[in-house]
Amino acid sequence: MATDTLATISLSKEKQFSLDRFLAKGFPTNKWEEWKYTSLKSLNDIEWNWNTSEQSVNSAALALENTVEIQTQNGKMTLVGSLPQGVEYLDFASFAAQKPEFMQAFNERNPILDQNPLYDLNDALASSHQVIWVKKGVKLEKPVLHTYFASVSIASAIQIKVLIYLEEGAELIWVDDLASSEDSKSILSNYVQEIWVSKNAHLTFVKTQDFGLSTTHVDHTFIFQADQSVVDMFTFSLNGGLIRNNLHFYVDGQQVISNLNGLYVPGNNQLVDSHTVVDHRMPNSESNELYKGVLLGNSTGVFNGKIFVRPDAQKTNAFQSCKNVLASDKAIMNTKPQLEIWADDVKCSHGTTTGQLSEEALFYMRSRGLSLDAAKTLLMLAFVQQVIDKVEIPALKESISNRVVAKIQQALGA
Repeated sequence: MATDTLATISLSKEKQFSLDRFLAKGFPTNKWEEWKYTSLKSLNDIEWNWNTSEQSVNSAALALENTVEIQTQNGKMTLVGSLPQGVEYLDFASFAAQKPEFMQAFNERNPILDQNPLYDLNDALASSHQVIWVKKGVKLEKPVLHTYFASVSIASAIQIKVLIYLEEGAELIWVDDLASSEDSKSILSNYVQEIWVSKNAHLTFVKTQDFGLSTTHVDHTFIFQADQSVVDMFTFSLNGGLIRNNLHFYVDGQQVISNLNGLYVPGNNQLVDSHTVVDHRMPNSESNELYKGVLLGNSTGVFNGKIFVRPDAQKTNAFQSCKNVLASDKAIMNTKPQLEIWADDVKCSHGTTTGQLSEEALFYMRSRGLSLDAAKTLLMLAFVQQVIDKVEIPALKESISNRVVAKIQQALGA
């Protein structure tokens, strides 16, 4: 098996423990409940290069003006230029030495991993663990743009781990632009982010995923929120052979607002799996979840959204909606919204719909002189625009819209 070579890698005691946990379970298959529609069994058939940090690559980054930039190329993360005053970029060991009081909470964290051994694989093999630390009361005027690009000449597994820490009253806009080259050999992109949003802090996080068909991307994003914090999260899954997003929110304070927005547009031979968790652990909080999908060609989509309301989380408002359009008779969508409520004074709801484009709407638009492909493109764009319009960076909003339109037109042959 491809994982046999992992046993020959020399690791520290802590990393070896994580690797052993991964090896004991292996890559998930569709026999696992949490991976029912997204088996990674085929990754066992590939002889992976497990050390990619020294490979250099030229990336084509998203063009956004007036940003602070951090680059990751084949797993190697570097700061471009300098950060504003009150923001630090440093390795995890240096951060831990300066923040012992935080490290106690960090070591006691209890994330729900949902049968996810790739988190352990990342913990074992990530060559670096970088930290973006926004100090108390610091409000960044410029977004931080993280451009992540991968391109390899041999099949390679890339591991990256990032910690984002916002102190009390801090504000940050973080943009992840993730991509890989179309002509690359097979890539396993295994990405972990752990984000801590302190009291009264505000994080806006926009993630765009635009990979080549040879890339399998597994994304783990864990967000811990303290009192009166706000997080606006956006996940745009535009391209990739297989994308699995594990997005978990842990509401550890009161008067917390968690907004989850997602859009996925898989095409031929592509699969996008969105697994979300919102874990309300304290009272008087609110979560709003809106996911939309347009499925093209013979693509497959998966949405599994869980909301937990713990016994102490009274006065919780939690809402979840997942809506999908099948733009092809060959497309498949699997949805599973879930609510688990142990409190009695709450407002919670979830709903999911999957259907095709309205024939009446298509007829109306064609009667006004539009071609069938143009009518379909406009209807699908109008369907997803509700999510795109929530992004408050004009250039980024335009880029996402243009990429969605281009993909739809390509699928239609327009």
